[in-house]
Amino acid sequence: MKLNTRIIIAIIFASTLGLIIEIFTSSYELKKQGELDLINKSTAILSRLEVARDFVANQGGLNSTIATIKAQYPDGKLSNEAKQIVLNQVPIYASLKIGSEGAEKEGYEFRVFSKNPRKEKNLATSSESEILERFAKENIPQIVESTSDQVIVYRPVRLSEKHGCLTCHGNPTTSPWGNGKDILGYKMENWQDNHLHAVFAIIQSKQHIKEQIKASIFSIIGFGVLGIACALIIGFLITKQVMENLKIVNNEINAVGSELYNASNEISNSSQSLSVAATEAAASIEETSASTEEVSSMIKLNASNSEQAKTLAQDCQNRAKQGRVNVENLINSMNEISQSSKKIEEIINVIDDIAFQTNLLALNAAVEAARAGEQGKGFAVVAEAVRALAQRSSISAKEISSLIKESVDKINTGFQVAKDSGESLHSIVEAVEKVTTLNIEIANASNEQSQGMTTINKSILELDKLTQQNAASAEETAASSELLNQKARQLHNQMQVLAFIIDGGVLTDKTNYNKAS
Repeated sequence: MKLNTRIIIAIIFASTLGLIIEIFTSSYELKKQGELDLINKSTAILSRLEVARDFVANQGGLNSTIATIKAQYPDGKLSNEAKQIVLNQVPIYASLKIGSEGAEKEGYEFRVFSKNPRKEKNLATSSESEILERFAKENIPQIVESTSDQVIVYRPVRLSEKHGCLTCHGNPTTSPWGNGKDILGYKMENWQDNHLHAVFAIIQSKQHIKEQIKASIFSIIGFGVLGIACALIIGFLITKQVMENLKIVNNEINAVGSELYNASNEISNSSQSLSVAATEAAASIEETSASTEEVSSMIKLNASNSEQAKTLAQDCQNRAKQGRVNVENLINSMNEISQSSKKIEEIINVIDDIAFQTNLLALNAAVEAARAGEQGKGFAVVAEAVRALAQRSSISAKEISSLIKESVDKINTGFQVAKDSGESLHSIVEAVEKVTTLNIEIANASNEQSQGMTTINKSILELDKLTQQNAASAEETAASSELLNQKARQLHNQMQVLAFIIDGGVLTDKTNYNKAS
């Protein structure tokens, strides 16, 4: 059975069920409203009877009528006409009269009952006695009873002194005849004001309610059948178009579901690859972080060594500068020694020259002593000694001159060496200054590198954290993609099931469902 056929059957079933519910609902409402109308009508009738009783009582004609009748019939034997005249002035009789006369015309039954009625027909039955007892025990204005066939509204009738009720039902000593009987010859009961004397009952049949319900049911059925027929025609036309559109939509959704299924497969595969790549990236970042920490430690060590090298270079620079100053002082001292040696050499040359002159003088003295003969021997000895001394002085002067010359040469050599050393020290000082400057720059650069590596290390740690989060997100994305893949597969299966149902298939069990999907 195709889906549109099942829809038509469902429309028929729903319409029929609605029609049945409408019948029961309408019947219930009509019954309820009909009963309420009957109760209201009965209440209105009873209220009208009370108004009539009050009206007659307010006329105040009972006592005067009794006096007139008593004067006319002193023996107490009243004619029926006289009795009727008296009854017409009794308030309760007016209510009885109006209630009885309107019963046939207005379609209700009027009933008066009491435990002590003056007419046998008004004697209360057992069920009516229960009503009397309820009114006697409970101070209620009325009682409503509803049976399957009728609605009864009861209202109590209580004696009222102001209505003149005690004139007939009061103390027997007040009898107009003096025999304990009222004006009509009935025994006075010695009842008190507000005594429950009787009950008025308005009884109405529910037959017209049933007829209304029956007519309403036929009307509802007629209109319901017409409505069902219209609903079937409209439902057929609508379902036909809807089924065609539903097939088109189902085909499109099925195509979209297939594309979604394929796309979800691709997303799932990509998510798995992304998850693996993110995990590998996280591992690489961790290794990079460890390497950067190691490099950072080495840079910090280099920075510390650079600081020490800077300190040592500055110390070497200071020592080299001091050495240069000392060498310059040495050069100056050696220069002064060289100058002094030159002066000594000049003095030695003078001494050598003096020795030479002395030797010449000694030779001349020896020659002169020889010429003097014997007298000159002592002078010759002195001259010889002087000559020998001059020779020795000359020799010593030459030796000293040689030594001084040698010393001067060595001093010159030392001066040159010291000068070269001074220049070398100057070059060393300049180099040390450059080294110191470079060490300072290296130390500063190392500190900056250390700070930079610290920043890089922090960034790598943040990157590692983000990578870990990305890895976790990638895993969640992979899980979500897998779930999306499952849902897409389920959607695809549901589209197959929908197509199966549209084509008239019926899902009776799991096997049939698997076959449809």
